[in-house]
Order: sequence, then C-alpha cells, then structure tokens
Amino acid sequence: MYLPVAFQTLFLALLAALGWGVNLLLLLRMGIQVRPILQLAELPTTNSNTQWIDDGVYDIFRLTKALGAVALLGWLLSAQLSDQQMQTAVNLATYIFIILLLIMPQRVLCHTVRMQFIGLLGRIIKPSLEDPVWLADIVMADILTSCARMFADLVLIACQFGRFIWPIRHETLEAHSGLQGLIQFVREHQAQNACASTGILGVLLVCAPYAFRLRQCINEYLKAVPGSGDARRHLANAIKYASSFPVIALSATQRQVTVDGVMETKYSDWALRMAFTLWIAAVVFNSLYSFYWDVAFDWNLGHTASGWKLSDLITGPSEEKPSNPLVLSPADAIGQDTHVIAAQRKFPYMLRPQLRFGSPRIYYAAIALDFLLRIAWTMKLSSYVRIDMMAYGGFWLNVLEIYRRWQWTFLRLEKETVS
Repeated sequence: MYLPVAFQTLFLALLAALGWGVNLLLLLRMGIQVRPILQLAELPTTNSNTQWIDDGVYDIFRLTKALGAVALLGWLLSAQLSDQQMQTAVNLATYIFIILLLIMPQRVLCHTVRMQFIGLLGRIIKPSLEDPVWLADIVMADILTSCARMFADLVLIACQFGRFIWPIRHETLEAHSGLQGLIQFVREHQAQNACASTGILGVLLVCAPYAFRLRQCINEYLKAVPGSGDARRHLANAIKYASSFPVIALSATQRQVTVDGVMETKYSDWALRMAFTLWIAAVVFNSLYSFYWDVAFDWNLGHTASGWKLSDLITGPSEEKPSNPLVLSPADAIGQDTHVIAAQRKFPYMLRPQLRFGSPRIYYAAIALDFLLRIAWTMKLSSYVRIDMMAYGGFWLNVLEIYRRWQWTFLRLEKETVS
C-alpha cells in the first residue's frame, strides 16, 4: 500500500516518541532513577518511582497511541481515495487534528506530558546564552538531530498543503480586481514560489537541530571555568555540531551534478571535483568525530586499566579523584596489596569498570552498530547519494537512525549513573 511522505513523517515521529517511552520505562525498571538524571523539575514531586512511571512514562504511551490512531485512520482513509485533491485534504486534516491535540490547554489526554514536551521545545529553540541547559534539553535536542532530515520533508508537505489551500491558477494580475483580488494573487504566487525554493528552505531546516545543539554547547562553554577540562569538552562538542553544516551544505551542491543522468550544472568540472572532495572530507570528519564522541563522552567508554581513557584526548587526564571506587588514585593505592588493586581494575577491554547493562557484548555491539548506522545516516543527509530513488529508501534509513538514537539514549543515561 502506498505510503505518502506526509504519513511517513508522522509515523517516524511517533516511532521516535515510542522509543523514548521505552527508554524511560526500561531504565526505570532496571532501578535507574531517570527523573533526577534528566533534571525534569516540571514533574510532580514524589518519592514513589512506581507512581512516576504511572503518571509520566505510561502517559507517553497513551499519547503516542492516541496520536498513532489518528495518523493510521487518516492514512487508511487517504489510501482509499483516488482523487489527489481529496487525499491532500485528508492529509491536511490529519496534521491539523494532531497539532490541536498536542497544544490544547485542557487538562485531558496526558496534559502534563504534552506541556513538558512543548516546554522542552521552547527551551531548545530559545536563542539564549544565559539560561541553564538541563540534561533533558540536551537529550531532546540530540533526538531532534536524528529527525533533521524529516524536517526537510516537512517543507515538501507544507508545499503540498499550500497548493491545496491556494491553488495555482493561470489568471494574471489584471484578472484580479480590488484589494482582495491582489491579496489572492500574491498568496497564489507565494505558494508557487515556496514550492520552487524548497531546496534552500529544506537545507535550513535540516541545519536547525544542529544549530540548537550548537547553541547549547556554546552556552555551557561560556559558563565553564576558562581553560578547564569542562571548557575544552564543551568547545570540542560545539565543533562537532558545527562540522555538520559543511556536510549538509556541500551535499546540497551535489544535486547540481546530474539530473536523470544528464549533466545539468553551471559549475566547471574543476569546481565540481573540488566540491565533491570537500564534501567527502567533511563527511569523514563529521562521522568519525561524532562516533568518537558517542563512545568517549556520551557513553564514557574507552577506559584502560592504567587509568587512561579516550576522552583524555580532548580534556586531558583528570586531576580529580575518581568517583568510581573501582578506579583508585595513586594516593589511595599506597598500602594496598598490588594484586588486589590489579583485580579491582580488571574490566572488559576499552569499556569501563561499571556496566549497568550486564554483558560486555551489549556495549561492543552498540559501538559497532553506532559506527555503521552513523555512516548510513550520512547517506540520508547527503543529496548526492540518491537514497530516495530506492523504494522507501529514505524512510528505512530514518527508521535505522531512530533505532541508533534509541540505543544511544540507553547508554547516555546509564553513563550518568556510573560517572
């Protein structure tokens, strides 16, 4: 059955929300206190973890189920229609209904979860370098980066809706009379021009989540002690997100190379080769750097028995006493039996002393999948690799990226419990 872009985007967004709910539920059932880790001050104050699950996490599932039912009903109804205009009308009505359900102020349909989500988005989008950055905002902004390509699809969807609301007619300005006629003429041609410029707007929307996350990193860098390890870490993290912009911008230029196998470009061959070379360099740097950051910082893996870890490449060796009792400082080791110390420092190769998820194979598998899926996601961000030419190729790459972010969230929050 045909799945139009409008419903692909809806189902992907609902899948990401469902994955977030599963993240929280499984972490809570493992005994990891998620609420203090995420610093969600908006949540009801309660000492009962079970009550928080019932009031919070289960509401995510309820809300996702309700919105999913609306999206599924709209898709099935649209699929039964043969008239394209009627299909667009059903798609538009589905979007409007879902948006109204999310933003309605009434204390119904998981009101607390909906308001928390809107509050998170508001703090992420707000261009402030002074407000505090909570971990919940950071995780949500990172999730949005995984949905970045979906934002570009929203431009195409809005273009379709715009053409439906203001259909393009062949009248000229002379055919319109009076102020209302002029307004109608301008609206029609605005819709037409919007469809013609979706490429530029799409690039800007793909960049937006990375810009939000970059702003958070700069915010944290300005608040850190100058020259400290934290300052270096936030600055390096800002560079990571800034490195996404050349990838997106240069990949957009690659669409000028061929159209249906025919060269259609105003650039010289030399310029095309240079743009392609720069694009490859940007892709390699961003992918490898982001993979390194996932492992070394977001998951705090890469420790060695000698006390050195991957994150030391940027922050330098920590001068603070290790918070992990299994990693002893030289001062603590005085008077200790060397065999006992060696036994305490034994842990799986390049992981860390404390692993809340049990088997080291889970962590090794997560590292391998993160690397492979980051490479795959780069293909989706790139417009040179024509994934969209495959049947639902872009959709399934989005699914894989949502899975990658899902497993990343588990280890990102678990890391906070052992740091």
